[in-house]
Amino acid sequence: MPKTILITGSTDGIGKHLAMKLASEGHEVILHGRNSERLRVALSDIL
Repeated sequence: MPKTILITGSTDGIGKHLAMKLASEGHEVILHGRNSERLRVALSDIL
């Protein structure tokens, strides 16, 4: 059953890899970070 998951620090490292894995498993992932440009890059990497 898909879940909605908020991941803080999702622009790099463990947070980014966790977001990618959970999104690939069909979960709705909410990314959070301090730098909006890095968030855009992380989002494009995940999609």
